[in-house]
Amino acid sequence: MKHILITTIVAALLVGCAKNDIKLTNKGAKDWQEIEIKAGGQLFEVKKLKGRSTETLRFKSKAEDGGQVSGKLDDLAHKVEFGYFTPNLSTRHEIIFDDNGMITIVEVP
Repeated sequence: MKHILITTIVAALLVGCAKNDIKLTNKGAKDWQEIEIKAGGQLFEVKKLKGRSTETLRFKSKAEDGGQVSGKLDDLAHKVEFGYFTPNLSTRHEIIFDDNGMITIVEVP
């Protein structure tokens, strides 16, 4: 009985600490500029994501909303919507930037 109570308390605490991971991956050789990610009621800005590099954002959602990523490649703006964020659930996404201007979103299990 004591084991079930401890497990229940730990599970409740973990739900309250749900975190999100968004991995930014530049698969191309060109640098992406002025990247903005809106997710979970927050805005993240990355001035530059160099070619063949990665960066990870870890955060706790402050609001329920959909995600959006935008960035510039060769002075052309690109934008994609993705996912759904809520303070009660953890999510993991990978955003892949390519030299042809494509932004691909992969939900990571």
